[in-house]
Amino acid sequence: MFDLEPTITLPWLVRLRWALLVGQVLASVVARVVFDARSWWPFAVAIAVLAMSNVAITSRAVRKLPPGHVMGAALLLDAAVLTVQLAGLGGAMNPFSVMYLVYITLSAIVLSARWTTAVALVAIVGFALLFLVPTTTHIHHTGAPLLDPHLQGMWLAFVLAAVLTAFFVRRISRAIATQRDQIAELRETAARTARHASLATLAAGAAHELNNPMSTIAIAAHEAHLRASQLADGASVAADLELILQQVERCQRILHQMAARLTAVDSTRTVTPDELVDEIRAQLGDRAQRVGIRISGESASIAVPAAPVAQSLVALIKNALDASGPQDSIEVEIRHDGTSLTIEVVDHGAGIADDVLAKVGEPFFTTKAPGHGLGLGVFLARVFFESHGGALAIESTPGSGTRALARLPIAGAA
Repeated sequence: MFDLEPTITLPWLVRLRWALLVGQVLASVVARVVFDARSWWPFAVAIAVLAMSNVAITSRAVRKLPPGHVMGAALLLDAAVLTVQLAGLGGAMNPFSVMYLVYITLSAIVLSARWTTAVALVAIVGFALLFLVPTTTHIHHTGAPLLDPHLQGMWLAFVLAAVLTAFFVRRISRAIATQRDQIAELRETAARTARHASLATLAAGAAHELNNPMSTIAIAAHEAHLRASQLADGASVAADLELILQQVERCQRILHQMAARLTAVDSTRTVTPDELVDEIRAQLGDRAQRVGIRISGESASIAVPAAPVAQSLVALIKNALDASGPQDSIEVEIRHDGTSLTIEVVDHGAGIADDVLAKVGEPFFTTKAPGHGLGLGVFLARVFFESHGGALAIESTPGSGTRALARLPIAGAA
């Protein structure tokens, strides 16, 4: 969740540290000229460390490291340098000890919990060490600093502030990141819904516009086939016309199925898992022999859109069959737990490469040869499951096969 933030904020941290270096130089000059301060070494240490570490961060070798590690190490170094600098400029009495909280807040917003904990511990230990520095600048503090109740209270207050800052800032950052991811997911879902609506309109319009020409072609081809079959030398022509009739029928069937699945209304009815399996096998025909279907969980009747469920699963199973060898079997498991229906389709084919897997489910995307598929099977299945509150996930490892996992809430379930 937080991998992107260090990449974006690391350059800003480098600029901030350069600005801090300039501030350290100006502060050392003001302290020497205006206040006649003789403790110049804390400024020298801070200036040297900031300059060298910033140069190191921008070097080619360090840029190859994970940005989160680089930024975490930089904040740890800054907390340690601040401790050394405060030790030479008044110890725990220096009001700039509040800068520890800045480093803790930055790490809580950008870095992981481990880095935040490490920065907080360095700050707490560093502030505690400052109490070992002798000081006589405060009239209310006498005796050993570690035994002074007021100083002990200051340290306890700082520890509490550090822990609360790290905890709540990180929780808020995680909540914001989670909300951002949810918004992105909702936008993607809305985009898919819009594509579905556009495709439904296109399919309905195409089916309506092409229905009449297809019917005319079918009638003309049928009449020509009858006449050619009556001629003595018309056998070859009749065979060609028969092929035309078959392809016209196939086109009409594809258009009808596409329009029906995209514009279908909810046809929920009560079926048993066994009845759903029978419907799937009926649609698969002879290819059902290569499919092993197993039912687990409850066997009670379920209220689901039976026909669309069967059509969607058949599309996934056919893809699995096409991706497998002619002798390979497909494993299908249907699980019913009372509240949802989960279907898993597994093949042991060649698998899908990652770049191709990212496109699976997009409309009209297919890896099959021309004429063997429109690239709508997975898309329509995903549209169906998501539109009914479910989900469809495709997982694949090249060389190990593919796994399709579909989940559908059962109507009326608690």
